[in-house]
Amino acid sequence: MAFFFNFILAHQGDSADPELLHWIKERLDGIFGPEPWVIVAITGFAVLAIPVSVGFFYLLQANRRASAEPRVDRDRLDREKAP
Repeated sequence: MAFFFNFILAHQGDSADPELLHWIKERLDGIFGPEPWVIVAITGFAVLAIPVSVGFFYLLQANRRASAEPRVDRDRLDREKAP
């Protein structure tokens, strides 16, 4: 039980390691430049593009499935089943 309490006390209070966040920020600034709007735009585009592409492929697949299914004429189907 003492190990558990020592683990809690040794736990870092921050949500992430500040040195790691600083290193990541430096690398991203080196790639995209110091302008934060570039990262915001890329992230926003990804957030919007994923559901739009899922919806697009769903509609594309639904149209293919609808055109592949044979059309059934109810009157003809009923006449064929009658003895």
